[in-house]
Amino acid sequence: MHANRRPLRTWQWISVAVFAIVLPIACAPTPEEQGTAAVITLTSSTLAGGVIPKPYTCDGDGRSPALSWGAPPAGTQSFALVTTDLDSRVGHLRPHLFVHWVMYALPAAARELPEAIQGLQLPDGSLQGKNGNGGLGYAGPCPPVGGPHRYAFTLYALDAKPDLPGAATERELRKAMRGHVIGRGQLVASFQR
Repeated sequence: MHANRRPLRTWQWISVAVFAIVLPIACAPTPEEQGTAAVITLTSSTLAGGVIPKPYTCDGDGRSPALSWGAPPAGTQSFALVTTDLDSRVGHLRPHLFVHWVMYALPAAARELPEAIQGLQLPDGSLQGKNGNGGLGYAGPCPPVGGPHRYAFTLYALDAKPDLPGAATERELRKAMRGHVIGRGQLVASFQR
């Protein structure tokens, strides 16, 4: 009986060792996200005080918050936005942060996003991607009851316009952005249920 358990225990230890080695590599930020890009100031009139109000969560109507930002670095051709829950890792084989919002192809002249954005494409050509629920656009925070979760709204200035169709995933966007990030701004706000 003990002989049958030994291979199982060996495989369990191997799995834990592989996970311990692969997790830090898979979750390591790209060079663009490690501070090599110019800093952009990202603000929000609806997320004042670093807290996400109820209307912008699943406890409200889940509308997207308004965002605004300063001038990007020279050479900016477009912007991309990714919002993630910093306290919610999902996935077993490829652990990643839960994605609440993906936008890309925002024009270089843009300096704000209004609240309650809907639809695949905005009049200025900006596109919304898929969130972690598989839906399109912004998915309001909906953490389990308990401690607060932190949500990072990260804006990227790109020296190109991503060649992606509408409804792209965060992974597809990050692949298209690789080597093109020249500026970055981040706003972190929390929500607790």
